[in-house]
Amino acid sequence: MATKLKGMKCYLILFILYLTQPIYSQQDSTILTDHSDTIVLEKSRLPAFGLGHNTTSLGEAELKKYSSRNLAQVLQLESTFFVKNYGPSGISSLSGRGGGASHTAVLWEGFNIQSPMLGQADISLLPTIFVDYVDIQYGGESALFGNSSIGGALHLGTKSKFGKGWHFEGNVHGGSFEDFGQQLKLTYSNAWYSGSVRSFYHNAKNNYLFKDINAFGFPKPIKEQTNARLQQWGLLQEHNFKVKKHQFGLKAWYQDSKRQIPPPLLLSTSNDFQKDASLRLVAHWKTYFGAQIWKARSALFLESLHFQNDAVNSLSKILSSITEVENKWYLNDYHHFNFGLNYSFFKAVSGGYAQDPQQHRLSLFAAYKLASPQKKWSGTFSIREELVNGKFITPAASLGAVWKFYEQFQLNLHLSHNYRLPTFNDLYWNTLGNSNLKPEYSWNSELGISLPFLFKKYSIKTSLTGFCNLINDWILWSPNTAGLWRPSNVEQVWARGLEVNLQGKVKWKKWQLNTGLNYAFTKSTRTKGSEQSTIGKQLIYTPEHNANAQVQIQFHQTSLLYQHSLTSLRYVDNLNTEILPLFHVGHLRLSQTVNFKKAVASFYIQINNLFGEDYQVVSNRAMPWQQVELGIGLRL
Repeated sequence: MATKLKGMKCYLILFILYLTQPIYSQQDSTILTDHSDTIVLEKSRLPAFGLGHNTTSLGEAELKKYSSRNLAQVLQLESTFFVKNYGPSGISSLSGRGGGASHTAVLWEGFNIQSPMLGQADISLLPTIFVDYVDIQYGGESALFGNSSIGGALHLGTKSKFGKGWHFEGNVHGGSFEDFGQQLKLTYSNAWYSGSVRSFYHNAKNNYLFKDINAFGFPKPIKEQTNARLQQWGLLQEHNFKVKKHQFGLKAWYQDSKRQIPPPLLLSTSNDFQKDASLRLVAHWKTYFGAQIWKARSALFLESLHFQNDAVNSLSKILSSITEVENKWYLNDYHHFNFGLNYSFFKAVSGGYAQDPQQHRLSLFAAYKLASPQKKWSGTFSIREELVNGKFITPAASLGAVWKFYEQFQLNLHLSHNYRLPTFNDLYWNTLGNSNLKPEYSWNSELGISLPFLFKKYSIKTSLTGFCNLINDWILWSPNTAGLWRPSNVEQVWARGLEVNLQGKVKWKKWQLNTGLNYAFTKSTRTKGSEQSTIGKQLIYTPEHNANAQVQIQFHQTSLLYQHSLTSLRYVDNLNTEILPLFHVGHLRLSQTVNFKKAVASFYIQINNLFGEDYQVVSNRAMPWQQVELGIGLRL
């Protein structure tokens, strides 16, 4: 009865709130023409069948200013996801809409790259130079994208462009704390071939100063960070071919990361060390017959994680194999269909398991889209059934709708049932794992409105999002009667909140002013759990307020950009008695572009943490004060 009441409250809140619907990205759109001269505009699965979601799309223009960064730094300033950052050489995880880090799927070229052991993806290992688009999907959509898409999803990939010839991009940067990096991108394409090679290198000692706010006495001592060196490099190569009605290609991504893990504030020294290595291979094929598009793709991921200190020397290896076949059928302008079959195999090798666990997953998914004759409204229905090691789980389903009114105004609705499977560590960790765990299930809902005002010299786009999620059987690690920490399905979490997005642009002669604001209010509390005293308490590391804003002034080829992010206090214990205080951080970037006959050079200076904020994202993990970075780029 309590669960039903919570669900009713969700829908009541949603009808009071407004929801946003920014314009979807068309990063995987292709115009196809059959023998009858019928033109089909293909979109990727998210914009085609994921109607009703609040999404933000970052293309090459938006990502250009982050060429030396990883995606953790991008998302902190361009999204309302909470980025849990352990420091410049530490890991970074992503959580959205009151969920945990394992509730946000990270999809590269349509394949989930979350670790089957941990259920998370370290987004600090994802360099911006390796992607051409970042589509941020808020809210659950397991029916379209499978496991873990409860709080949202991150869609990453590259675009293949034909007939563009040679193109080169190179960037070099250096900065504080012995930071040095470079990024290279070389592409070539003609009428039937498109290929590229990309590489990056990053090395930083990270010997920054910080104030030890946990030390006794006053004033607090200033210390230098130790054991925090970071060394990373990677290579991404892709080949795409177009032969008549067929497109096929190969992509290979290798990356190596070595990082020292500095001591927390409570310790003086550390010799912790972690090495991450991964090889990701993808093959894909696409063709069309009339108004039908067929796709097949396969991925092989090989990953290793080596952690070492005085007491532990642990090596874990993971193999993931995923194959998917998909059909899109555009019956006419009003009826679109999508059918697909996905088979996935996962295996892990680690000293933490008595036997090397493996998992087979087979899922069937389908989606239908209906559009009105005047294109004023459209709706979608999607469903997915998955078989995991021979056992069916409860199906995922979603229902989305959009309604356009008064010029470009748009009202949206999205309802969904989603799931997250237990990880290998949850199920099989030595003596502690629980093989009887059930998947987590959630009911998600969104409702809202998008209000764009477009004029000749200026434009304003405003959107509001109301969401409400109820997550059942949340897996929690807690001590049993013997004092051993074991996982169990004991939690129920109710997450609800509001998201606001505002974008403005003004042009006057050679001047241009761009502004942006993203804000999220999130209340995420337990409604059922193993400890009665935690009921109604905010989840740990879930800020109620998370926001970022930016102002860019551009004159001809000179640009001044200021960005500011704010994160409210976070609780670090389940009883909400211990907190990390609110922090806000500013960044300033001045860039200049110079055109030559066949080349474009760019120069920039950037100051991160402009005001020298003392803050911690994660308890006892100090973050650096001001950091200055200089960079130069060349495009041919």
